[in-house]
Amino acid sequence: MDMSALLTKMTIFVVLMVIGYIGARTKLLNDEFTKAASKLTLNVFMSATILNSVIANPPALSGGKLAEVMLACTIAIGFGYLLSALLVRLLPFRKERKPLIELLISVTNTMFIGVPVAEPLLGSQAVFYIALSCIPFNVFLYTYGVWRMNQTGEKSKLHLKDMISIPLLATLAALLIFVWNIPMPGVVKELCGTLSAATVSLSMIVIGSSLGKVSLLDAFREKSLYFVSLMRLVITPLLTLPVLRLVTSDPVLLGAMVIIAGCPSGIIVTVLGIQYGQDAEFTSKGILLDTFLSMVTLPALVYFLL
Repeated sequence: MDMSALLTKMTIFVVLMVIGYIGARTKLLNDEFTKAASKLTLNVFMSATILNSVIANPPALSGGKLAEVMLACTIAIGFGYLLSALLVRLLPFRKERKPLIELLISVTNTMFIGVPVAEPLLGSQAVFYIALSCIPFNVFLYTYGVWRMNQTGEKSKLHLKDMISIPLLATLAALLIFVWNIPMPGVVKELCGTLSAATVSLSMIVIGSSLGKVSLLDAFREKSLYFVSLMRLVITPLLTLPVLRLVTSDPVLLGAMVIIAGCPSGIIVTVLGIQYGQDAEFTSKGILLDTFLSMVTLPALVYFLL
């Protein structure tokens, strides 16, 4: 892969994210903007990108290939959970922080970071692959992930509706369009393409603004978070890749899964932390540190491993 092109893309991502971060720190972008823009990006623009991945350039996948993709997605998502579960039980972290560290390592920001990175580097087929990872992502997060958050937080019941999201529904719709080869009207293709084009810019600005409450210096002072970043951004993708090579040799699929495995921690960890009475400030610092460091580690992973 062309390193100069890769660095150019990542530089643009960093600049967009910094714009959002500075906007939030200077109160130019307030909490209402961040919440509204986050919902709009995830539910409208990201969903349009998922649909566009099969409408604009329908992937040529057989039934067997689809099963291969789903297996790879499950490995890419699930391996992080397995690794982090082992680590927090073996290493002497503070008891109340163990569930948080475990989820910071295992839960990746596949949609806001993975999709924008994969689309320009690997194309729309990679977006479809990453979209399919929504299925195991939601299953792991809202079963095991919620159970771990409940270990020291408030007890609450898990509802099936919590596993349903608009991007997941868009993924299922894209899967049906692909499997049944459903023709789309020209206006739908044009609309999805237009909305999809805005996804990268909006998602990076939203990522930056959503982390604006946390001081970057405070995040860099939290020593335990360097271990989290090392595991999330470097060790997990490095260990996941050999396992993925056992199930696929498809370079686009491998690339998409490495990007998933190498994404920073997902903001949903902080959202769940707040919901279940955990230390949301600690998780926010971890996500901020991860996200900024990933702008260096992700291109390095893509360039040297693929």
